[in-house]
Amino acid sequence: MKNWATFIFTTIIVSVLTTTITAGQGRFSVAATVTPGFHNIDFSLGEVDIASGSQSYRGLSLGLTAYYAFTPKWSLSVGLLHSRFSGDSRFENSTGVATYSRQLQSFQIPVLLNYTPSSHRLSPYLSAGLLTNYTYRITANGSQTNQKIDAPNALTTYAMIGIGAHYRITPRLALIVQPTAAYRLNKPASGYPLNYTRFNDYVFSLQTQLKFTF
Repeated sequence: MKNWATFIFTTIIVSVLTTTITAGQGRFSVAATVTPGFHNIDFSLGEVDIASGSQSYRGLSLGLTAYYAFTPKWSLSVGLLHSRFSGDSRFENSTGVATYSRQLQSFQIPVLLNYTPSSHRLSPYLSAGLLTNYTYRITANGSQTNQKIDAPNALTTYAMIGIGAHYRITPRLALIVQPTAAYRLNKPASGYPLNYTRFNDYVFSLQTQLKFTF
């Protein structure tokens, strides 16, 4: 009787584990992510726009993205990327125009809800969510500044959308190419560090991923 109970218990455990593993197959994925991009900021200062400025950067983000598929069409992805962007900053007021070069180094965490409307080998690919950016180092005209995570403007959040294509190379391997746009949500506080009357911060990028499904 004891042997039969042990046999039945073992059979139930094996069945549950097998069902769980089978159900989980195809739900988890990881993707190598390469994202070239363009980052632009433009602003005005003072109640009568006594000064204005702009910053334009180009660069690359590299990292990994993890996926969990709720259904064959819907998935949630979380990425961890390192980015390096370089460009020029321009500041203009009544005394003249000043320009200088800058380099930004950041960690980025995109959290996106993704939708693949078709099960065909080639399908549209839609995403929407948030991008959190932590700029930990700024180099301006050769002078380097390291920032703590609680420094003003070090941590920024963007609303992000993307429309691209998902191409299934094999049942487990896929290529995703997706143009994305992101717009900053948390504006600098008025009066600190400057009194901004207009502030626009946006990023255009081309998210390219090679995704492997377990």
